[in-house]
Amino acid sequence: INEPSMGDFRLMKEMGVNTIRLYHQPLKVNKELFRDLYNRFGIRVIMGDFLGKYAIGSGASWYPGTDYNNDAHKKNMMESVMSMVSEFKDEPYILFWLLGNENVYGFACNANKEPEAFFKFANEVARQIKTIDPEHPVAICSGDILFLDKFGKNCPDVDIFGTNAYRGNYGFGYLWRQAKQETGKPAFITEFGCSAYAQGKTPDEAEKLQAEYHRGSWDDIEYNMAF
Repeated sequence: INEPSMGDFRLMKEMGVNTIRLYHQPLKVNKELFRDLYNRFGIRVIMGDFLGKYAIGSGASWYPGTDYNNDAHKKNMMESVMSMVSEFKDEPYILFWLLGNENVYGFACNANKEPEAFFKFANEVARQIKTIDPEHPVAICSGDILFLDKFGKNCPDVDIFGTNAYRGNYGFGYLWRQAKQETGKPAFITEFGCSAYAQGKTPDEAEKLQAEYHRGSWDDIEYNMAF
């Protein structure tokens, strides 16, 4: 009760956070807030566009969702991404750009049915980004290693393979090796984690399991760091 108020940003800094992931849509970004986050605590932002996932940015309805063969949808998504880049490319907190959010799982989009069309479009977007911002890398946010071979084949202009991976308390297994073999690009984990509750376990037991999961995941990430 008597502890002084610290604020989320300072708590994030003290726990070792140096970067957060943020999407510029559908809510407006508070630039002043993120300038303060960067200037006071050195925390940077990976800025993303959903690239049609959940039908955001494409103009499609939720069902059947974004179609990566549809020229009108692609035009809308390209305009969304380029608007993001134009607006934020000179902000000091930007680390790099991120395309999508596990689109290959197909919620309100057809990337699971047309993965080559999706990855080809993602590469087209990355190439276009670099025409106005050659200073920041471009990454994708995929779903585990689903269609990894198609990403490797169709995305030469995407610089980084990012993926949401929920695998277990041992880490990520062969993901690193597979990403290197199929893409030759650096890989990073955009999401990982587990539920705070475990079926058949007490809250204390579940909390211990969650801690073990996160420790195993982080140890694996650290072990596979480039440096």
